[in-house]
Amino acid sequence: MKTVDWKRVAPWTKSASLAVTTFAVALLGTGCNPECVDQFDCRADNGQPPAGQQWVCVDEKCETEPVEQPPTPDSGTPDAGPVDSGTPDAGPVDSGTPDSGPGPADSGTPDAGPVDSGTPDSGPVDPTPDAGTPDAGPVTCENTPHDAKLGTLALQPGFVATETAPLPDGISALGSSPGPTYAFYAVQGGGKDAALYSMGTWPDLQLSTTRLYDVVTPEDRAGSVAVYAGGYLINDGQRVFTGYTTGASGAPGSVSLYDIATPASSSFLSAPKNYSAAAFSNGNTSAVLINGGGLGTLPTGLGIYGLVTSENPLGTVRVANFPEGTVGSGFTAVADNGVAALGYFNGDFVNVIYGVAPSVVAQAITSGTPVELASQSPIVVGSDFDSASSFGAGVVVNRGGYDENFSFVSTDVSRFALSTSSGGDTVNVGARAAVLDYVDQCTTVTMLEPLGSDVLVGVADKNGQRLVRLQVVP
Repeated sequence: MKTVDWKRVAPWTKSASLAVTTFAVALLGTGCNPECVDQFDCRADNGQPPAGQQWVCVDEKCETEPVEQPPTPDSGTPDAGPVDSGTPDAGPVDSGTPDSGPGPADSGTPDAGPVDSGTPDSGPVDPTPDAGTPDAGPVTCENTPHDAKLGTLALQPGFVATETAPLPDGISALGSSPGPTYAFYAVQGGGKDAALYSMGTWPDLQLSTTRLYDVVTPEDRAGSVAVYAGGYLINDGQRVFTGYTTGASGAPGSVSLYDIATPASSSFLSAPKNYSAAAFSNGNTSAVLINGGGLGTLPTGLGIYGLVTSENPLGTVRVANFPEGTVGSGFTAVADNGVAALGYFNGDFVNVIYGVAPSVVAQAITSGTPVELASQSPIVVGSDFDSASSFGAGVVVNRGGYDENFSFVSTDVSRFALSTSSGGDTVNVGARAAVLDYVDQCTTVTMLEPLGSDVLVGVADKNGQRLVRLQVVP
């Protein structure tokens, strides 16, 4: 017996059937009152049938019978009914018009259609991220392009880089003789082991294995105090001058004088706090200007001292006084036109430097009356700096400043042209001219050393250490 699913019958149809049933009961009028007319009377009178059963009205009596089970939904083939047939899986939703019918769901047009292929995979959106910079990883000093000479330093207009030479490890100071053939010496080793070695001539530099002279006196080598090798080396063609200080109170130290022609005549001279030095010459007066706290038997105190090489035996003199409040020694350079650049560490803990005319320096050497440095021409560097050297008719400095970790962070290497007035006793300072700009900190300048009218820049980066010769473009 097939039952009617009243959930699928319209309400007006159900009402009409009930009306017909009521009319039939009225026609019977007599005889036994029937128990039921249909299954709905049985449900109304007897409630829900037992589980798995349903009410039926047989001969006007209510009875139960098992509920017929529908066929298994997934047991048929594509003709098993609209719910489980292949049409929904093979129709226009998954495959579109070109589909060949109820075949496998993963075959046919869907894998080649516009959703999985075409413009999204091959257009400008996807290729660019895969071929651009993000795939190259973070920028580091290892993958940043480096110039063979200057690394990542940017050479500025007006200057040119020429020869280069490798710089051996452990060199604390080096310097050349007057040209045109430049003979080099270097100090290698630290502390009490610091010693003088020959390096040949530019640009064919090679550190000799022969130890020429100990930079530190026998007394300080045998002592218990720490020794700090100086950062300068002066070669006037006859002698090589370099120095050191110690960790004892007052920073005592010495300048070593190596006699090139007669090594046995080499000697030491007391020089506390000696920090930098430069060779000076004007007419018949020549000297090594030493920035420190004393020289020989002269009264001590921070200033510029002269070891007079035009005298025999060598003389000593105080050349310049630093102003009140000076904290420490500074940098020293002499341009090839004789103008001296003399500096100190001021009360603000910043290096400053002044230009002094050659006639003024010579007068101080010969007269013994020191110059008051604060009265001379200031060279306005515009920042701190950690090295200085002559560069033709001027001075060049490595500018920058100290960070919170007391590390010097450089910004540029700049040059200041120096000249004298018509009277010869006043220095004119030119505007700052950038020589090298730091694009990053991947390449650093380790030293600045004069080479005739040029300057040697010590360069260090991932490609090692080297010296690069820079010249002013004529």
